[in-house]
Amino acid sequence: MLSILCVVSLLVQLIAASPAVDSQPAAQILNYDIETANMPNSYKFHYDATDGSSRTEEGAILNPGTKEAALDVAGAVRWYDADGHLYQMTYKAGKRGYRTIIKMLS
Repeated sequence: MLSILCVVSLLVQLIAASPAVDSQPAAQILNYDIETANMPNSYKFHYDATDGSSRTEEGAILNPGTKEAALDVAGAVRWYDADGHLYQMTYKAGKRGYRTIIKMLS
C-alpha cells in the first residue's frame, strides 16, 4: 500500500511541476479525473491542459498479497512541440521494466 501511495504522490507532484518553455506561461489544468476507489490495488487518472497536452495513466497491483506482487502501469502523454507538431508517448512499466514508444501524430 505504501508503494502505491508513493507512486500516486509522485504522479501528482510531476503533474503540478510542469515547467514553462522559454517565455510561455505554465500550462493550466483544464480537467482532471482520478479513480482511487480500488486503492491500494489500482488507480486511474487523466488530465488535459491549456497548452493541448494531456496524460492518461492506470496502474494495478498484479498478484496482490503474494511474493510475486508487482505494480503494473500503462499510460500515454501527448504534447505539442514549438513547431505545432503533436507527439504521443505511450509507456508501460512493470516486472519486465519500462518501455516507451514516441510517435509524431501531426
